[in-house]
Parts: sequence; structure tokens; C-alpha cells
Amino acid sequence: MVETVVDGLIQKRARFVSDAGRLAAIAANAPIVPEPWDERDEDFKSRFLKVIGEQCSEDRTKSPEESHEKWMETYKKMGWKYGEKRDPEAKTHPDMVPYDELPQKEKDKDEIFFALCDIARQWILL
Repeated sequence: MVETVVDGLIQKRARFVSDAGRLAAIAANAPIVPEPWDERDEDFKSRFLKVIGEQCSEDRTKSPEESHEKWMETYKKMGWKYGEKRDPEAKTHPDMVPYDELPQKEKDKDEIFFALCDIARQWILL
């Protein structure tokens, strides 16, 4: 399949958001630090590319709360469920709760994700 220019742009934006979010989690001593982009499985990458494509369009979510709800829907479709610890093999994640039940550090992470998508949309161009 030939990669289009738009597909390449979404790839660049997705890598930026994913890896910058990972660095932010490390800097904040967050309880969950996601794997680097290159270590993510193809199912995750495929869905994340769709999310970033949407977040960098006119159809983007308008708040971190809305973004979190959409994230939970996506993870549920991949078979993830609530669990006290993040476990990619068991597909459990402690953030599979409504936004208002998240710990503050996780709300901060969602705010950062939202901001990174906005930066990608405005500054990573064709």
C-alpha cells in the first residue's frame, strides 16, 4: 500500500504525541509510563493513528474529559478493562474509570495529551 502524504503526516503527529506524552509521564513520575512508539503493538498503533487523525481535525474532542471518554471507548474495543495495575497482556488498566474518578496525576496526563494533540495539529504540518 502506498503511503499518502496525509498518512505520513498523521504518522509524524502520532509519534510526536505518543513519545512526548511518554516523556511527560517520566518527568512527572507518573504511575504509568507507556511504552515507546516503536514498541507498541500494531493494533494500538492503528487505533492511535485514528485518534490522532481525529484530534488533529475539525472533529476533535473539545476537552480532556471528552478525550478520556473516547480513549476508554477505544480501549474497550481492544478488549481492555479496569484493573488495579496496567498489564498489556491481561489488558487491564487502572484508568478505565470515568474522568472525575481519575487521580489528579492522570487528569494532568489527559490535559497534556490534549495539549500535545493541539501542538501537533498546529505545528506539525505537511
